[in-house]
Amino acid sequence: MNFAGRLKYYLLGFGLGCVIVWATLYRNHDRPSWLPKGRIVEFLEKTDVIVSEQLKCKLTCNNIPLDFMNKAFWNEVEVDFEKSATKRKPCPEYYITGTLANNQKIVLYIENCELCENCSQEGTATLRNFEIENPSTNCECGN
Repeated sequence: MNFAGRLKYYLLGFGLGCVIVWATLYRNHDRPSWLPKGRIVEFLEKTDVIVSEQLKCKLTCNNIPLDFMNKAFWNEVEVDFEKSATKRKPCPEYYITGTLANNQKIVLYIENCELCENCSQEGTATLRNFEIENPSTNCECGN
């Protein structure tokens, strides 16, 4: 077989491979994420994050709505694994940075108990703390 014939077979196989990859990976975007950041954000997006009364008070005091963790918020966040406590047992804590609707930067410390062995918190996520630029100093929420 000459070079032109081999090239045709190669291009035919390559083209079929590209179509198969597109059909399995890129056609449907409602598939689970593969990378760690995607898996964490996907879990947090579909889970109601538990917020303590003290943190609810601090959020309200800083004019942050309690429902700020919506789909638009989760689409724009970054997970910093170097600042996260990923090896913590039974549930790791993640350092997540994002932007609120008013373009204010926020850092969340979220305990993610998506998978925990022998614990009652499995399938939950808890907001442990948050940091914002220029926080209100006259909050009387307790420490």
